[in-house]
Amino acid sequence: MTTDTTANAEATVPPPMALSPARRACAQAAALRMGADEASARAFAEQGAILVDGVLLAVTATAAGEGRWLATALVRRPEGVSLPRWSESLLLANGQALLVAPWIFTLEQGGDALLLMPLDPRLDDARTLAAHLDGMLSLCQSVAESAAAMAKDFRHTEESV
Repeated sequence: MTTDTTANAEATVPPPMALSPARRACAQAAALRMGADEASARAFAEQGAILVDGVLLAVTATAAGEGRWLATALVRRPEGVSLPRWSESLLLANGQALLVAPWIFTLEQGGDALLLMPLDPRLDDARTLAAHLDGMLSLCQSVAESAAAMAKDFRHTEESV
């Protein structure tokens, strides 16, 4: 797993609301469980975002204190994938993903995808948070890899006709 702090990320996410101390501790422990080094985990707890294998994972409070919070994963549209094909891939993923968890992809103006998942306000277990973030990361990577493979196959088919 490759991690980096958001200082090196070029992606933009909504400005985070500060996490409570308990949630910062949970986020830091979750990042460590996912394989982040100590400095990256600490930065994730403080900033609420971490770049993992090219996907920007973030957690933010949607209300002050221990109210609702939200996990997001920003994944760039793969190179060589047209916007219509990317949109179709995200729509197909949404149809299946909603069967598994309360998450959904949205399409950003620049063509990148943002996966949103509301987190239970009572969530205080780092293992559960790490599992959610890992699942989001896996889904983002799967969708990006599938879209890229479909685009490559489509280009290959067009060339042979």
